Amino acid sequence: MNREFIAKHWYADVYEQIENQTNDVDFLIKVLNEYTDAPQNILEIACGGGRICVPLAEAGHTVTGIDTDEHMLLRCYRRMKGLKNIRCFSADAVTDNLGTGYDVVVLAGNVLINIESETDYKQAQITFINKAAAALRPGGHLYLDFQLLFDDAKVFNSQGESSYFEGTDDMGTFGRTVRYGSVYDPVTQLCCGTGHWELTANNGENFTVIRNWHKHIPKQAQVYKWLAEAGLTIEKTYKNFSDEKLPEPIDESTYRATIWARKK
Repeated sequence: MNREFIAKHWYADVYEQIENQTNDVDFLIKVLNEYTDAPQNILEIACGGGRICVPLAEAGHTVTGIDTDEHMLLRCYRRMKGLKNIRCFSADAVTDNLGTGYDVVVLAGNVLINIESETDYKQAQITFINKAAAALRPGGHLYLDFQLLFDDAKVFNSQGESSYFEGTDDMGTFGRTVRYGSVYDPVTQLCCGTGHWELTANNGENFTVIRNWHKHIPKQAQVYKWLAEAGLTIEKTYKNFSDEKLPEPIDESTYRATIWARKK
């Protein structure tokens, strides 16, 4: 039994069952309608199962979605059935050539804090933004949506066991995620945590997958600096998927930042 395949398939399937919100997708389409007057040629980096890129195609845009997770991409491929204006394929935004000439590049779904890469996490975040900028045509736009919190330590310093989802996939594997807390270092801005997945395959076999992780939690000023260094000019910011401008500095009610930036 290929436990790695079963575990990754389970995670992709149950993740897609649970992460099915549409408010961020609706907001993205609203911004596109506000700032563009024709269908756009769009690249979504880390498209996952197509939760965002497929509705963009359904809205009439020409869409390319890339991701490193082939289990997620299989779901995207199934979801885009019948749509001729979308393609998805496996690519690594840190190491691969993403192409050029796009009208819009989308970095959404909090991808800056969910990067999976063997390189330095902060450098991977910078590379994502640089690669996105390089893929744009002159005058094209980056749509960036990420978690931005007033007090990172309060959120990311946690103790005790918790589970953020559980469920059964389409092959009959049941599982649950388990976390044992995390620690945030305000100097390095690194958050590290440990946990595992508890899985029961459809033949009744039980096994666990250890999950140790770390993330670099970016600050508002850092992201603005990275955008400027990539040749991008911020034209509009949004707070918490609303028309309210992102305050500078952010306030205690801020939890999400959306940025619309133009390539020079």
